[in-house]
Amino acid sequence: MCDINKTKFFYFLMCMAGFLVILMPVGTANLIFGYMLGDSPCTSCWGQRESMIFIGVAALFIVRYGIKGKFLAFLLIATAFGLWQSFNHISWHAHRDLDQGFGLPIFGLHTYFWAEVVFWAVVLLLGVIFAFAPKFASFEKEMEGASYRKLTKFNLAAMVIVAFIVASNIFQAFVSTGPVPYSGQGDPVRFSLNPKYIIWSDSGWSKSWKSFSVLGPRDVKDPDFAFAPASEKLGIKFDNNTSNAPFANINGTLKITSETKIDFPKAINTLDYIHGEYVASSKWEVFFLDDNFSIKTDFLLDPYYSATINPIVSIIPYLDNKYILMGSNKTFLRFAQNPNADDAVQYAHFMKGADKFEGTGKDLGRGRIDTVRAKFNHILSTTTDGKYMYTATVPNNKDAKTFVISKISLADRVLSAEFTPKADLKEGKTLGDLYITSMAYKDGKIYALSKKHNVIAVIDLAKEAIVEAIAYPESITNARSLFFKDNKMHILSYQDGANILYTLD
Repeated sequence: MCDINKTKFFYFLMCMAGFLVILMPVGTANLIFGYMLGDSPCTSCWGQRESMIFIGVAALFIVRYGIKGKFLAFLLIATAFGLWQSFNHISWHAHRDLDQGFGLPIFGLHTYFWAEVVFWAVVLLLGVIFAFAPKFASFEKEMEGASYRKLTKFNLAAMVIVAFIVASNIFQAFVSTGPVPYSGQGDPVRFSLNPKYIIWSDSGWSKSWKSFSVLGPRDVKDPDFAFAPASEKLGIKFDNNTSNAPFANINGTLKITSETKIDFPKAINTLDYIHGEYVASSKWEVFFLDDNFSIKTDFLLDPYYSATINPIVSIIPYLDNKYILMGSNKTFLRFAQNPNADDAVQYAHFMKGADKFEGTGKDLGRGRIDTVRAKFNHILSTTTDGKYMYTATVPNNKDAKTFVISKISLADRVLSAEFTPKADLKEGKTLGDLYITSMAYKDGKIYALSKKHNVIAVIDLAKEAIVEAIAYPESITNARSLFFKDNKMHILSYQDGANILYTLD
């Protein structure tokens, strides 16, 4: 008799859970927010509301037909899918500033956040309910051989109310969304029964399936590195013909005055001349070289400690005898040389060289650059004027048009400004046609090296405009770095399996 009572209590809890899941979030959203306050769900909101209905109905099926594996499986699958839906929805808005959001707020938090709370509450409630579950044999005994259970007055009332709420949601969905092939709106207008204000749209289908990926807009392939060419996967054809550059006018062509083949065992991705020595990198390795390009000291970065750093794309001077290395994902490390470094303290940052370099300490450490217009683009270059550092986006398989210069304060490594430089371009062309692999600062201007079309864009920072476009020889086929030394311009190219440093005039 005790097990039978525990079984009935279990079904009472299951009925209460299914009833409340539909009554509270779904019923409130439909009856109060929808009809009374005019809130109309977006496509994602409707999906989350449907998952809540599936969960509630599955629980009531258990109450009616007894506990069965297929009902529990459906309930768990619907909950997992709902968690994914709500997490996906939150991720679109999580980066926004204070009090920015979408839809009506509840206690200061928008409805898509509360959907996440509801689905986690379902997981928690299932755990609590099964904590009170009797032995499984008692479920069969309580059924008394019938194919369905007898309903109590509470069970019946709950199911009637649930049926009404589900029907009301179907009505609201039809009015605001329409029948197939209409799929609702990403930014819906207020709910209204007046046909004049009702919008049925099928634009979501074409947007959803045009280039489907589980990563959505973040399905961006890695950029082109010296050690890992990426033309094919990026869908970008690199050429060395300056006449194909997007600029209406080219202001002259540089000439090679000398070239040096650097005897180095790896493809150099970045090279600069800082504090009287060459600083080079290849993937996650950094090398300090003398004037003969012999290695003086080096380290291997641990890219996965704390903030993940993608392959290194630039190294710039920072404060006194310190440096900032930047990854293509706009994550950086402020580091310094110290031949007496405590390798135990510095172990976290370096897989090799922790006894010669510091990444932990005053004015050191990792961080991330949060951008706005450049959020879905990698970078392959960084330069500095001593007060700010600047990065430039590169095109990718998702976006071949965007070109953004981001300006970041060195004082706090926070974004200060972003702009797309004004430029005199050919008709139909954009600056996204460039592929900037390196930048160098000189006299208020940034010299941005494009390995595509063999052109250097000279950006006047005060004017936020490209004031010159300079060609460099086609014989330089894979330009990776540009820097100034002894008032001369140098370009490093990794081509034909060798690192070649060109001096130009």
